[in-house]
Amino acid sequence: MARVAIIERFSSKSRTCDPEHVPEGDDVHVIRLRGNGPLSPDEGPLLEFARSEAARCAALPGQCLMALGSILADRRLPRSEKRAVILSALATRGARFAALAGVPEILRLLRSQRFDRIDCYSSRGFGLVAFLSRHFGIPYREFLADGTRYFGEFAFELLTVVPYAYWLHRHGRLRITQSSADTKCLYYFSPRHEELPLGRSFVPVPEYPNGATSIVRFDRHAFPKQLDLTRWIPPPYKEIYRNEMFRWAKPLCIVCNKFTREPSVLLRRARNFISVPDLLQILKVLTPRWQVVYVRPRPNDIVNDHQAIRDLGDFEAIQKHFPEVMTIQQLHARHPALTFNELQMRLFANCERFISVLGGASYLASYFGGTNVVYAREGWEVSCSAYKNWFHLFSGARVIRAANPRELHELVRREFGS
Repeated sequence: MARVAIIERFSSKSRTCDPEHVPEGDDVHVIRLRGNGPLSPDEGPLLEFARSEAARCAALPGQCLMALGSILADRRLPRSEKRAVILSALATRGARFAALAGVPEILRLLRSQRFDRIDCYSSRGFGLVAFLSRHFGIPYREFLADGTRYFGEFAFELLTVVPYAYWLHRHGRLRITQSSADTKCLYYFSPRHEELPLGRSFVPVPEYPNGATSIVRFDRHAFPKQLDLTRWIPPPYKEIYRNEMFRWAKPLCIVCNKFTREPSVLLRRARNFISVPDLLQILKVLTPRWQVVYVRPRPNDIVNDHQAIRDLGDFEAIQKHFPEVMTIQQLHARHPALTFNELQMRLFANCERFISVLGGASYLASYFGGTNVVYAREGWEVSCSAYKNWFHLFSGARVIRAANPRELHELVRREFGS
């Protein structure tokens, strides 16, 4: 029987081990580094995340002082080890004070009985785990060494989590993947994929190869200008999901839209969306040449995150002015055996022309090659020139950004006009 101590520094389900699936862990003990600082109730998701994953984990000064006193008075720790454990705790990014406050409890647990291993979700910026492994002479392992677990935004998942999982798969290391509902099609290569009944929320991904950490807190609220490709391989979705089911007399063109609150935008307003007048002008250009499928998920179609989906009046306008345009909801009604995301994968796999809006759809469309005109007015992707620097890496797609309505119409006419 293997006795395992799991040390967790964050509270988010996307950043904790799953104690039900600890390899060779028959006797599992969990220690969570948590403070007790209060949260302000009316904060946006970005600030709320920063507080819950950083300030919330920070112990009160009194707790740190008590921990320091306990460490200094510990006769079983040599002086050099006292210094080392304090420094390693303070080097724990994202929960340094909680790590310091937790040292006495962790030492008591690891001394109370013989443990075979220490587990953590990620050892990145977690110096305390390395110290404990050395001090007690037992190995440690990361959950991320052979698995992924993520319940954050769809776009972030496509950016880093899925390519990292596929990299593990290609290297024969993937053991398990866990995500929200309707994600099995994203992880078709996983030997064990679990869909858990958890909603999506804002969760950055610095533990995966492409995240950037901050000195002040674990996460830096920004995207990289260039991706770290050392552990990053996008799955060949187009090859896997290409089919004969979704073909029409005219070649296919997919228009993806959204209309949501955007917490990262000033005043949290909807900023990145194709308005109904602009949409109708685009369809006027497209419909003579292309079979257009319009994709805008409604709340009951997907597992939504903190960005509330709003009504736009687009479906009614399309039905009135362009009834030949098909919506993904109409297709889903015709193919109820497919989940919504599987339907998107099969539909996108047969397409070479996309118009999308900043967000999850612009990422997904970029996985399927061809040309993707992305309407992006504001956002992290714009700030780091993602559409120019690394969006093409998902599949070799030609990705072109439109920054305003005028550019959008010009690009549609140039790229897709008759």
